[in-house]
Amino acid sequence: MKRGIDVSSYQGVINWEEVKDQIDFAIIRCGYGANRTTQDDVYFKRNADECTRLGIPFGVYLYSYADTIEWSNSEVEHVLRLVEGYQMEYPIYYDIEDKVQANLSNEALTNIVVNFCEKLENRGYYVGVYANFNWWNTKLNASTLDQYAKWVARYNQVLGYDGAGMWQYTSSGSIRGINGNVDMDICYVDYPEAIKKNGLNGFPKPDVPDNGNGSDKTIEEQLKECQENSQKQIQTLNDKINLLEKENQALKEEKENQSILVFTCEKQGLYYLSLQENDKIFFESGEE
Repeated sequence: MKRGIDVSSYQGVINWEEVKDQIDFAIIRCGYGANRTTQDDVYFKRNADECTRLGIPFGVYLYSYADTIEWSNSEVEHVLRLVEGYQMEYPIYYDIEDKVQANLSNEALTNIVVNFCEKLENRGYYVGVYANFNWWNTKLNASTLDQYAKWVARYNQVLGYDGAGMWQYTSSGSIRGINGNVDMDICYVDYPEAIKKNGLNGFPKPDVPDNGNGSDKTIEEQLKECQENSQKQIQTLNDKINLLEKENQALKEEKENQSILVFTCEKQGLYYLSLQENDKIFFESGEE
């Protein structure tokens, strides 16, 4: 479990040097609405640059006004323009809470969200959805969005929502280095591990050989080769078994054909010979 904050231009100029040791991560607003520079968060670049410089893991969110798929497409382009060049260890979240979306049907609003998330996923980003507890339960088809990171806002002692990866539990937090209140969050998922492992959010893709396992042979050729190698190994083992059986038989026959010659000497003491059941003794005469 990690503890963090989410910030926007409302927090003004943040002293990230002072903030760093008090948090595990930050979610930074990159902007709001359609792809217009006038709707970029004026402190996004500074906040993202400072987190990058200081090694503070961060993700971003865009506040949505979209009430159509077309508007959502513009919001996708808005995010892509702003996050280019950054490596983000936390998801890109779609903030769904505006009043223009309140009158949409659950299906229509969910389709807008899916459109946004799919398009960013196709561009190599780990995406999620932010909404308050009520909207997750009444405005969104939550099960349709299970494949995305869920960020739930509920200012309560307990979250009480299954499947949330992150919980925004207050808007009145206090952090040294930030003037005024700030949203506070708890994260339950190791997003940095998943994002880096899969080469998402600006991180390099894992090294994968261009030719699979390094062989230029077709799958059929490789399977045939494996089969032939297995047959060779089996034949080698059978040969060893046959050789051991022959050696064992030879030893057995040699033991059965052994005879023990016992000499007796008068007046020179007694000689003892230890025998087991079914052992054979041959005398000089050759009689048993």
